Amino acid sequence: MKKNTILLAAALLLLPACGKKGPLVLEPAKVPPAVIALELRQVGHEVELSWKYPELLADRESPLLAAQVRAVSVHHLAKPFSPEAFAKKSELLARFKAAELASRSGGFLACAVPFKPKLLKDREHAFALSYQYGRSRSALSAVARITTRIPPEPVRDLKATREGKVVVLSWGRPTVDSEGQPLRALAGYRVFRRIVTAKDPGAFTAISAKAVKGEYYEDRDTGRDGDYEYQVSSLLDERSESAPSNVARLQIQDTFPPDMPVNLVSFTAKDHVFLTWEAVRDPDLHHYVVYRRSPKDDEFKVLDAAVGENFFRDRRVTKGQTYIYAVVAVDDKGNESEPSRHVRQLFE
Repeated sequence: MKKNTILLAAALLLLPACGKKGPLVLEPAKVPPAVIALELRQVGHEVELSWKYPELLADRESPLLAAQVRAVSVHHLAKPFSPEAFAKKSELLARFKAAELASRSGGFLACAVPFKPKLLKDREHAFALSYQYGRSRSALSAVARITTRIPPEPVRDLKATREGKVVVLSWGRPTVDSEGQPLRALAGYRVFRRIVTAKDPGAFTAISAKAVKGEYYEDRDTGRDGDYEYQVSSLLDERSESAPSNVARLQIQDTFPPDMPVNLVSFTAKDHVFLTWEAVRDPDLHHYVVYRRSPKDDEFKVLDAAVGENFFRDRRVTKGQTYIYAVVAVDDKGNESEPSRHVRQLFE
C-alpha cells in the first residue's frame, strides 16, 4: 500500500512536464486602461471634465467597448500635493452613471462638478478619473489641474436678428462677477449654437474659433433649415468662463442665394481659355455654374453646371472666335447667386 502511494505521488509530480514544454503562460488580463486626454475648464460655478477612453484594453488587442462602461468616478484634491501622493490623499468627489455623461465633439465624454463660490476664488484644484468597465475598475488617470476664479455674471440680454443670410448677435457687457463684485477685465466671449430640427434636437457647440472681443458676432453659416438657438459666455481666460447666457432663437429657412462671384478674369492658353474668379466665402457654397455665349447670341448657355473650384478651362474653343463668359454660385439648397460680371475673350 505504501509503495502504491509513493508511485501515485511521483506520477502527479510528473504530470506538468507532459505535453507542451515550457512554463505555463497566462493570457494577459483584459483590464481597462486609464482614460486619456483629460481636460478641465471652469463654466460658471462648475468644473467640467472631458476625456476619451482608450481604444484597446490592456492586452493591446481587445477593443474597449464604450457600452461596457458602467460609471465614472471623479477624484479630487484641493491642497498642495505631489502627483505621487494624489492617489492616497484625494477624495471621491462624485460618481456618474454612463447615461449621465455628455458627449462632446471629437469623441470626448464630459461631466461637470459644482463648487461653492468660496471654493472657487483663486483656488487650485486637481482631478483624476477612474471608471467601472464591466466588473473591473480602471487605473487612475493622469492628474489634471486648474486654478478656478469667481466667474462673471452671465450675460442676460443676448439678442439675435437676421440680415439676409447672416444672423447678427448682440449683447451687453457684464459689469460684476457672480458675487456682485466689480468685474476684472474680460478676455472676450465664446459663442455657442445649436440647430434644432424635427429629426435632431442638436447640442450647443462653440462656433467662434477664437475669443470674440466685442459684444457683437455675425453667424454666416446658416445653410441648414431649423430653429437656431444661441448662447454666449464671458471669458476670464481660455479655461474659465461664466455660465451660459439666455437663449436667443431664430427660425431659419434658407431661401437666400450665395454671394455673387466677383473679379472674373480670362486669358488664353495654348488650347483653351482659362477663367478664374474670387472664391465665394459662403459656408454652404456647393458649386459654380459657368455660362458662355458668342457676341451674336442673345442668351448664355451652360458650359459646365458642376464646377467645384474657382477656376475653369474651356477647351471647346475655336481659333479666331470671341467668347463671353459669366459665372454663378450655387449653395447646398440650390439657391443661385446673381451672375458675375461678364468677360469677353478672343481665342487666338
